[in-house]
Amino acid sequence: MNTSSPGAARTNRKAPRCERHDAFLHPEEQAELAARFPAGHQAQMAFLLAAYTRNASVVAALLGTRARTVHRHCRGWPLPPGPRLRRALRRRVLDLVCPRCLSDRAVEEARQAKRDARRAARRIPREQDRPHR
Repeated sequence: MNTSSPGAARTNRKAPRCERHDAFLHPEEQAELAARFPAGHQAQMAFLLAAYTRNASVVAALLGTRARTVHRHCRGWPLPPGPRLRRALRRRVLDLVCPRCLSDRAVEEARQAKRDARRAARRIPREQDRPHR
């Protein structure tokens, strides 16, 4: 699929689209997203399990289902996931694959690390000023 033309990429329903960043993605970012996005529900579920270090209970909590259901879908359970589970699965995979989501997450983690460092620096003088019991 030629994703350099915005018409083909946007009208094809099979092309992965990040709801938050679709309007901001450049064609090369859209191509990267399409290349990294796993095709099929079984592959998407396996991708999520790998991303969360094979912890099925965490994936189940994120998707709002049971861990047994996660394992079944990874193994190719004959029943397809329902529409609610498909939407949740697609949304979680897109959060882990979208280049803009990844950069947003990295920026937020850096901000949180700076906040934690400032808080730790403020606590050190307080602990030193206290009299020991």
